[in-house]
Amino acid sequence: MKLKSRMRLLQRQVHRSRQEYTLYASVLFSLALLACRIAHTGSYLRVSLIWNLFLAYIPFAITGWMHRHPEQVSNRYTWYSCFVVWLLFVPNAPYILTDLFHLFDGGVPLWFDLFMIFSFAWNGMVLGYFSIRTMEHMWRVRHTRWPAWLFSFPVMFLCAMGVYIGRYLRYNSWDVVKDPLTLLGDMRDIVLHPWENRSAWAFTICMGIFLYLMYPFFAKKPQAR
Repeated sequence: MKLKSRMRLLQRQVHRSRQEYTLYASVLFSLALLACRIAHTGSYLRVSLIWNLFLAYIPFAITGWMHRHPEQVSNRYTWYSCFVVWLLFVPNAPYILTDLFHLFDGGVPLWFDLFMIFSFAWNGMVLGYFSIRTMEHMWRVRHTRWPAWLFSFPVMFLCAMGVYIGRYLRYNSWDVVKDPLTLLGDMRDIVLHPWENRSAWAFTICMGIFLYLMYPFFAKKPQAR
């Protein structure tokens, strides 16, 4: 039994390493496409994609650190502090999808920009889903009676609302500290006046459902062979 347990653990570690290396290769591919675009056009028009991808990496790094160093977050206040910071940054992962709005800015063939922007968006989504999967696992360890959907479902819709706030209201994660009163005021208006802000709610519901439906493809654990 001990041998089987060790074999399963080894298989999970190998699978996780393979996923991470594939992800890193995908990120390098995105950066290579961006470098080719800059060299071809002499313009740094899309360089902000690197910053957006870095912001998407932050929640992935947070959950990775929490998972590797559980002794550092054994205190409940430390754990929940990390969780709140993670929750503020995780909407940056699906946010890159909305960079497809800039697809028609020009400078290179349309198909090239499509591949490049979508590759960055894909990497952001993968980082986000892997991070949510890890956080869901840690949450369920702490809250054993909670069903999985009671964590993932609200998180997806909070991500969707965060994307709307970032894309249309032009806030970012730092504004929680830099300009919290204005941010809270706009959030209050969206909650208290849903009809006047129906576009915000329509965007949030559509994207929340989309994110939730995609999540099982990343959350499902691979079966041992």
